[in-house]
Amino acid sequence: MGSNPAGGAHDQKPGFSDQTILRRSFRRNRVSLPVGVVAIETTPQSSIPEEVRQQIEHLAQALLERYHVEQPPVPVERMLSEPSLDLWDVDPTELSVTIGHGLYRYAPRMAQARLLYRAICDSESARTHGLNVPWPASRHEIKYFARNLMMPAAWVRALPESERTPDAVGMKFQVPAFDAVTRLAELGLPIPEGSVTDSDV
Repeated sequence: MGSNPAGGAHDQKPGFSDQTILRRSFRRNRVSLPVGVVAIETTPQSSIPEEVRQQIEHLAQALLERYHVEQPPVPVERMLSEPSLDLWDVDPTELSVTIGHGLYRYAPRMAQARLLYRAICDSESARTHGLNVPWPASRHEIKYFARNLMMPAAWVRALPESERTPDAVGMKFQVPAFDAVTRLAELGLPIPEGSVTDSDV
C-alpha cells in the first residue's frame, strides 16, 4: 500500500465525531412547492474544479457498480471491511463502534465514507485498477465524495418531489439531514427555507 503521511495541509484525519458541515454559498430565490411549503430554489456554487468533481463522481459510481448497489442505503461499512479485490486496507483502529444518536445517528456512516476515500487514495493497487482521484484532497473534496457515494445524484433526482426533503432523504439514504440539505442544494433542487447556512468555501 502507498502512504500519504499528511494528506494535505488543509486536510484532517477522519473520525466518527467529525460532524463539521460542508457549507456552500448559494444564490437563493423563493419558490412555492405544490404542497404549499415555502422553499428555496438553489443555484450551487462550488470551489471544487469541474475536472476534480468529475473524477470524484466517477469513483463513487465505480464503487457502486463494483458492489452491485442499486438502491439506498449504500453499504459503506461493507465497502470498508470487504475491500474489492483487496485493493485497499483500513486500519481497524480507525473504525469505531460508536453509535450516533438523534440528529447525528447517521453521522458515523458519512465518516466511514470519508475514511473509505482516504483508504482508496492511499492505495497504489487501487490506482492501478483505475480507482484514481486527486490526492492530497481538501476536506471539501472528501466530503463531496461522501455525499456522491451515499446519495447518488440519479437516485436523489428520481425521488418523488414529496420525498425530496432533508428528513425524508436522510431517512431513505441513512445520512444526517444536514448532509441531505447540502446534497439537494448542490444538485440544484429546492430545499426548505432556512435549512442552509450560507458560507463561502
